Amino acid sequence: MERDEWESAEACSACGAAVHEDSAGAFGFGTENLLCAQCALARGGRYDAQRDTWDVEPDLSGLRDEAYGAAPHEMRRRRE
Repeated sequence: MERDEWESAEACSACGAAVHEDSAGAFGFGTENLLCAQCALARGGRYDAQRDTWDVEPDLSGLRDEAYGAAPHEMRRRRE
């Protein structure tokens, strides 16, 4: 990856790896969050490369959206 690419990379919300929003298989969620392809697949997602779309979205449980925080059902689960 070149220097400019590293500077514009975001961190995967699960593992922290550098990932670009336009990377093949990157899964965007929330306001500005991304999962790398490996984490999205590990969370049960299924990516169709020919159609460039996620047939099955990954499970986002436990991941925060920085703008809003955890989803209400996640906050409820933590209190139980």
